[in-house]
Amino acid sequence: MTMERLVSLTVNGRRHDVRVPGHRTLLETLRDLGHVDVKCGCEKGDCGACAVLLDGQAVDSCLMLAWQADRRAVTTVRGLGAAGEDHPLHRAFIETGAVQCGYCIPG
Repeated sequence: MTMERLVSLTVNGRRHDVRVPGHRTLLETLRDLGHVDVKCGCEKGDCGACAVLLDGQAVDSCLMLAWQADRRAVTTVRGLGAAGEDHPLHRAFIETGAVQCGYCIPG
């Protein structure tokens, strides 16, 4: 029997209240919520494809359980900047042509 927890996440400024099994990672939960800009790469914390900001600090969401992020702010790559206003990171990618497939961008 898997014990579920009620977790409240604020992702890119929008609050989500979800029930998750205790073993569900933050990465899995974010993808379940439709945040597909967070990618699953190595699942060991080496590649950075799953990187998000948690209360402003970079973390590998594949190594963190969803309940550990309860009542905290999560920012994905899509959440950087504001509508109509590029984040400096977005601008640098555009100016240098750095974007290819986009898989590794969170890292």
